[in-house]
Amino acid sequence: MTNKTKEKMKRIMREIIRKQVGSFAPGQSGWSEHVDNCIEVETCPKCGNYLFIDGGLVDGLREVIYSECSACDWKFYNHNELQPSNLLEA
Repeated sequence: MTNKTKEKMKRIMREIIRKQVGSFAPGQSGWSEHVDNCIEVETCPKCGNYLFIDGGLVDGLREVIYSECSACDWKFYNHNELQPSNLLEA
């Protein structure tokens, strides 16, 4: 798949996600999948605006990926413990 095709698919997904904003609430069935899809296309699951996504290592042991909305107070932090074998790659 070319970069142009990937960007087009991302735009289409972003429009679909924006139409779903407000259909799901935290804790409701489908919320986790909605959040995953939103993060994938860099769209806030709460208000539909763009997300800032960044990441890094904390204490050299945990990888932290965080997403923060550009317009509202929604934030998501994903902490992944690195396995000892992965520390050599980090």
